[in-house]
Amino acid sequence: MQKNAGAEATTLPWLQTTVREVLQLAESEEVAARTLRELAATSLQTVGVQYRILRESAVQVEMSELIGDTTVAELAALIDGRRQSAA
Repeated sequence: MQKNAGAEATTLPWLQTTVREVLQLAESEEVAARTLRELAATSLQTVGVQYRILRESAVQVEMSELIGDTTVAELAALIDGRRQSAA
């Protein structure tokens, strides 16, 4: 994943793919408008998503943000915002 101003265009697709991989969902599964809870993520899967976000984007997302009412699309926007403020 890119770590520059152009990253916004790739964060959501990357995060959707990551969520599908970690939760073992079909590629056709719509995830952007759903929360990890709505996608029936287990606690271990949620930690896996958290780790992949940190590893790939160097952005820390709190567990409360991942298990709350934040959709995958909103998480992508959150990652973008934190990346920009860190730059």
